[in-house]
Amino acid sequence: MAKSISLEELQNYNFGDNEETERASGKEHYKNYSKDIAVTLGYLLGVKEEHLRLIPNTEDDYQRVITDKVSQNEAAQAIRYLNQIRSSIILGFKDISRRTRISAANYTPIYKIESLEESFKGLKKLDIDIVTGRSDLVEYIKITNEEITRRLDRIKALFPDWVNFKHIKNAFTMPKDIETEAKKFMTNQNFYPYKRYFNWRTPYEAGNILLSDEKILDIIYLSNGAYFSESNKVVDASDTVKNSINNFIQLGQKVQIFIDGENTDPYKFVAALNSLTDEEIDKIEKIVVYYDKKYSTRAWQALKHFAYDIPVEANAVERLLDDKSLVDHKLVAGVSKAVYQDRVDSIILCSSDSDFWSVIEDVRANYLVMAEVEKCGYDFKEVLREHDIFYCYLDRFIVPEDNQFFRMVFKKEFQQQLDTAINDLNISLKSLFRAAVRESRATISEQERENIFKEYTEKLQIRLNNGIIQIVVPD
Repeated sequence: MAKSISLEELQNYNFGDNEETERASGKEHYKNYSKDIAVTLGYLLGVKEEHLRLIPNTEDDYQRVITDKVSQNEAAQAIRYLNQIRSSIILGFKDISRRTRISAANYTPIYKIESLEESFKGLKKLDIDIVTGRSDLVEYIKITNEEITRRLDRIKALFPDWVNFKHIKNAFTMPKDIETEAKKFMTNQNFYPYKRYFNWRTPYEAGNILLSDEKILDIIYLSNGAYFSESNKVVDASDTVKNSINNFIQLGQKVQIFIDGENTDPYKFVAALNSLTDEEIDKIEKIVVYYDKKYSTRAWQALKHFAYDIPVEANAVERLLDDKSLVDHKLVAGVSKAVYQDRVDSIILCSSDSDFWSVIEDVRANYLVMAEVEKCGYDFKEVLREHDIFYCYLDRFIVPEDNQFFRMVFKKEFQQQLDTAINDLNISLKSLFRAAVRESRATISEQERENIFKEYTEKLQIRLNNGIIQIVVPD
C-alpha cells in the first residue's frame, strides 16, 4: 500500500533532472544496454570466452546467446576459428613467417604454432582443412578471407531483422589490398576488440567497443558510411528514469494514463509498459487513448491485448473538418473528468504536444509526461523542467526483438488489405471473363458462358512467386 501523501507534496516531489539525467544515466557501465549482438560479434571475431564473460554485466548474455544460438551454428564456429587465424597471422607475421620456413632451424608447421594451433584443431573438427603445406602467409590470409566470405550468408539468422546485414558482412570482409589493411590493423591493434581483426575503415580509440550493441553497431555502420538509428532496439531506459516512474506511481493514490494517439507511437508505449513491475501495473487504474479515426493508427484498438490487466479505453475521434482534429479537446475533457469527478490525483500523460501544457497548468493534479525525442520541442521541455514536472522519452524503452504487439497489428492490417483486394477481384472477375470470351472470338450461349465461368473460377489457383501474387488458370 502506498504511503498517504497530500497533493501539495506530490506536486513538490523532486523526480529528478529529466532529459539530462536520462541521457547520462547508465552510460558508464552500460547496465541498461543490450549486449546480444556485441556478444555474437565478439564470438565471431574470435575473442576468447573469458574476455567476453568479463565485460561488465555480460555473463548472463554470454551464456544465453552463445549456448542457445551461436554455438549451434557451424558457419559461426568456422568464422570464429578463421578470424582467429587471420588476426594472429597478421599480428605475428614476422615470427610465424620465420618459424614456418622449412629451412628454419626451429621449423614448425603452421598448424602447430602456439597462437594458431587451437583454431586449426577447431577447423579440423568441422572438416575444414586450409593447410597448404607452404609457408606463404599472405596466401593463408587470402584463404581465410575466402573461407569467411563463403560462410557469411549462413550467419544472417544470428542477427535481428532490423540490423542491416550488409554492414555485418562488410565488417568480416577484408579489402583486396591485404598489405595496406594488415599494416592498418597492426598499427592500431590496441583499438580493435582484444586485437581481433575486422574491416574498420578508420580505427580510433573507443575503449572496449563490445560493451554494448549500440557501441559496436555505431562503429560498424559508420565504417560503412551509414548511421545506426535504432537505439530504441538496444538501449533501455536508465534506472533513474524507471525509479522516477516507480516513485510517481507509488506516491499516487489514483493513477491513470492518458494517451494522445496522434502524437504517440503505440509500439514505443507498449515497450514502456513492459518495463513496469507487477506492483506498478496493479496501481494503474485505467489507460485512456484518444486517436483520430481517419489519420491515426488502428493499433490502439489492439492495446487491450497487451496492457496486462489494466482496463483500456480506445476512443476513435471523428473529425468535424478535414484539417481540424478534436483529439486534443477530447483528451483535455477526459483528464478534467478523471480529476474532478473520479478523484484521480496522478496522471501519466503520453504526448509530445505542447498544447497539452494548458491542461497540466489548469487541471490540478500530479503529472508525469512521456514524450518522444524527435517530436518534443525544447520549449515544452523547458516549461516542464521549470515546473518540476518529470518527463522521459518513450524512445528510451527497449523494444523487444520479437515484437508480438507489432506482429498482431500487422497481421490484422495485412488480412484486411488482402480481403479488400480479393473483394475487388471478385467484382472484376466477370468483366475479365467476358473480355476473355470476346477475345476468343467464339459464339456460345448464355448457359455455356455460365458453365464455363463456374468451371474456371472454381479452379483458379493463387500462387506466391518471389513475393508476387499470381492467379493461375489450371489445365
